Amino acid sequence: MRYFIFLIGCMFVIAFFSPRPSFGNPETRTLLLQPQLLRALSGFAHTLAGDYVWLKSYLVGEVGVGDDNLEVPMLQEITVAQIVLDPHFTVPARYAATYLASIQKRSDVSIELLTFSQSLNPDRFDLLFGEALIRVNYEVPNSSDRLVELAKRIEPLPEKSKIIGSMLMDDWMIGAISYARSQENRNKLIEADLLELLKNTENPRRKELILRELEAVRSQNGS
Repeated sequence: MRYFIFLIGCMFVIAFFSPRPSFGNPETRTLLLQPQLLRALSGFAHTLAGDYVWLKSYLVGEVGVGDDNLEVPMLQEITVAQIVLDPHFTVPARYAATYLASIQKRSDVSIELLTFSQSLNPDRFDLLFGEALIRVNYEVPNSSDRLVELAKRIEPLPEKSKIIGSMLMDDWMIGAISYARSQENRNKLIEADLLELLKNTENPRRKELILRELEAVRSQNGS
């Protein structure tokens, strides 16, 4: 057992110091374009294969080729490979999504990666909330309907999974939906959104918060 752990440790060290992935390297291209094949071949060790890719590419933007030279498709393919090989390790997806939205101004690709990761992790709060953050912070057009869908998926998740720092992030979603609806001049839908969220929560504190927000919205609408 100790010998096996030693071998695994050596693999990680070698992977860390070996060259970063490059589109000019045929071996890397095969690795990136056929992650399903690599997963099948690696069997139960597919998560280790995912870690191998991550160790070789986790700084591909800043260190591997530099910000100015990074090709968006390259980072996208590397991240897809990581997601396929180890879908429950969500750090690569979240890192790439943030990098692409903030540095590369490609929130569209960012959201594609997050939704792909969500398809393999449907109840991961960090992925759902990460998409909501990108849609709001980078003002992705026509996001309000999707934000409502994300809020409904987040609502039934365990409360302990929805805390970042000292703040409950599902509370933040209420403001995010209202902001996006207002930006899209769809204010009349805010009340319907809140009523839908109210139906989806069993938490008394959340019900009270949503009812207060409903009261405020209705007073603004004069209803």
